Amino acid sequence: MRLSSSSPSSRHSRRLSFGGVAPILIILVALIISAVVFFFFTRPAMEKKTAEAEAAKTTPQTTSPAKAETSVATTPTGQPTPAPASTPDKPKAAPAPAPSFGFARPLDVGKEMLRGLTAGEFEKIGSMAAASDPTQATTATGIFQRLMKDLGAKMGTEDQVELLGMVENKTRIVIPFTLPNQPSPLRLQLDLERDERMGWKITRLELPKEAAAALATKTEPAMAAATPAPTATVDPIKPGATPAPSPTMPATTAAAKSDSKSLFAISQGDDALTFGSDFVHALLKHDFIAARKFVDEKKVPAERLAGLCIVFEEGQYEFKPTKPLIITVANPEVSWIIAQVQSQSLQQSTEFGLELQRSGLDQPWRVVGLNLSEILSSFANSTSKLGVPYTPIVKNPKGGESLALYFEYDQAELHPRAQKQLEIVAGLLKSDPTKKLHIEGHTDDKGTDDYNLQLSRSRAETVKRQLGALGVAQEQIVTVALGKAQPLSPNQKADGTDDPEGRSKNRRAEIFLDF
Repeated sequence: MRLSSSSPSSRHSRRLSFGGVAPILIILVALIISAVVFFFFTRPAMEKKTAEAEAAKTTPQTTSPAKAETSVATTPTGQPTPAPASTPDKPKAAPAPAPSFGFARPLDVGKEMLRGLTAGEFEKIGSMAAASDPTQATTATGIFQRLMKDLGAKMGTEDQVELLGMVENKTRIVIPFTLPNQPSPLRLQLDLERDERMGWKITRLELPKEAAAALATKTEPAMAAATPAPTATVDPIKPGATPAPSPTMPATTAAAKSDSKSLFAISQGDDALTFGSDFVHALLKHDFIAARKFVDEKKVPAERLAGLCIVFEEGQYEFKPTKPLIITVANPEVSWIIAQVQSQSLQQSTEFGLELQRSGLDQPWRVVGLNLSEILSSFANSTSKLGVPYTPIVKNPKGGESLALYFEYDQAELHPRAQKQLEIVAGLLKSDPTKKLHIEGHTDDKGTDDYNLQLSRSRAETVKRQLGALGVAQEQIVTVALGKAQPLSPNQKADGTDDPEGRSKNRRAEIFLDF
């Protein structure tokens, strides 16, 4: 039997085939093992670490293990005492935003306060008043509530809220109100300043002394619920006793003193701005008698005061709605004020100056000077187109000032404007029959001396007759005829030619008040 066997060449071929496949098998096995290790060991470990990292981001940090070991305390027996649990910090509360009332104009503040007080919205108005210092809102609320409920205050109307003017960088407005058994209206004064974030805000309120005294002498059981209790017992205020500080009123109100840190202050009398405002109001009403009470008669001639009343009446002037009064110098005993007025009929705005003085802090103010150059110039320029000059106050060639009435060329009849002036003068004389006035008649230089003398006499007598028709006793009037002897302006220009404007100012009658 014949056994078969492989040849050497065939064995070599099989060995070469297996040797070529083996490396591939080894690589495939290695890849399979790597995949198994990744999916069963490496991937779960990676996912665990990722989860821990995410958890660390959302969990407040606590003391690390190393630091926790050093913070463990021990008892006297040596036993460890567990450290207190770490408490995460609470987020700090955001500060409350400042109140914002958004007042675009100073008068809006006053009108809103008037509306709120009338409606009994005391908390709202208290917060509004204390916008510059919210810690005083409760005090303000209490004072307003007592003013309206306990004292029975009645607020004025919105159109009576008035802008007085400016003192330094403060704008002052007043709110009128009345109290029972008070003969005249009172005023709550507010000093305002502009805040870029919240518009106009109140920085100071001034109560009239009449209201402050009434607030200080009334008990306040009704306010106990609305106001925190005082730290010490406050006895009810007895009539005639010095009032103790009240939880509803700052100490300044109870003691009738001002405190620069307190929202409220008490008026100790008219300040310069209020005094000046009242004086100009009298002039704007053409009330010479009332205006005269404000002036030092030794320093402000009656003619000047009467002339200003005449200008205001003829020009129908009124206060400018913005910045009617501006204090330029504010000292305890001397103040300078600019009064700004406007005339719709003349379509102009102008101003004049006031000089105020007082002899001491406890003495009243007095007007000691009036600078009228600006307003008189503006008024004269506005009326010059009407043909007859109209400058009611003139400097007399002999010194001093007088009231001037002007006439047409070669005429002795009164111009309609002159009749208006004489109505005011007649009122002055009738108020005091012991007073007298002197009337001087004048002409320009046209015509003979005798003719001009007679014309000037006729002009003076015309004025006297008109005053008599207005009720002035004839014995109170003295007339003088001066012809062309005392011109106010040159009748000729420097080159010798005629000056019609200068001559028109010489055709006049001047009135001197013996006041």
